[in-house]
Amino acid sequence: MINVFMIHSGQDYKMVKEVIEPYLRGSKDDGPNTSANCSILTLESGEDIPWKKDATAKIKMSHAVIVVIGADADNDSKKDTMGWEVETAVKYNKLIMLYNPNNDKIPDYLMITDRFTKQKRLVAPVMTLEQIKQRIDDYVNEYYPIFSASYVDLPPENRSQRKGELVEQYKMFQKTSEDLVARRQSVNSFYISVNSALTGLLGVAFGVFDDSVKLIVAAFMCAAGIILDISWIHILEAYGTLNAAKMKVIKLLEEQLPVMLYDAEWRIMSDKLNNKKYVSFTDSEKRIPKLFFSLYVIILVGVIVVAIFGLI
Repeated sequence: MINVFMIHSGQDYKMVKEVIEPYLRGSKDDGPNTSANCSILTLESGEDIPWKKDATAKIKMSHAVIVVIGADADNDSKKDTMGWEVETAVKYNKLIMLYNPNNDKIPDYLMITDRFTKQKRLVAPVMTLEQIKQRIDDYVNEYYPIFSASYVDLPPENRSQRKGELVEQYKMFQKTSEDLVARRQSVNSFYISVNSALTGLLGVAFGVFDDSVKLIVAAFMCAAGIILDISWIHILEAYGTLNAAKMKVIKLLEEQLPVMLYDAEWRIMSDKLNNKKYVSFTDSEKRIPKLFFSLYVIILVGVIVVAIFGLI
């Protein structure tokens, strides 16, 4: 279940409540959909309710934001309301989907400058209600379309003839996962080496410099070490996210093959009947920079205490 925040004008309120929300939410008893994979977030009503604060909180809670483009969405007054909400959704990096049922004029606040081409483009694609629902369902079901349109349009007998190509692409993609592990190890080796050198230099600094210089050098080196380890943790998290994405793609590819090796391996490791807690590589690797980080913080606090109270 994901949270969806709706951005719309007052004129489109009835359509949102009577058409869009029932279609997206669905129900087991009635409505056009039997699956209810999303929860619709709406603003609180009332004059005493600070709508910007409420909207910000709901946008931050949401997984996706749907902008309903109606006949009055292009009014100047909507730039300060709907436009502000769209800007907030962009700020918090939310998935935005545009719904324009009557092909009304696209307001300027939905246009952004592409950072690569420097050209104006829509903040998000315009989608039908069916496409929006499918996008939500695919996310909840952890499904992403991986096949090209030309392959999907092939008749079944022609698809079977291209199984060899599928296997080769699977091998190539699986190798990128192995290469990612090797790059992670190189990154870890680099940061461990730098941190080891830095802690060694800290020891040398305490033995070589005078007291006043010693404190300044130690504080500078500890600050550098803290920044270094924060960077290290962020890189490990990025590698973990990338590897998780690769595993999902491999799973989707394996669904087209006779066996699902990686998926089976994951299910075996995460099976609670094993009575063993699985700790991911990313979580294990982050323990090392956290240890260095804690060491630098302790030394830095000690240096500050000495500098303030003169306890040498």
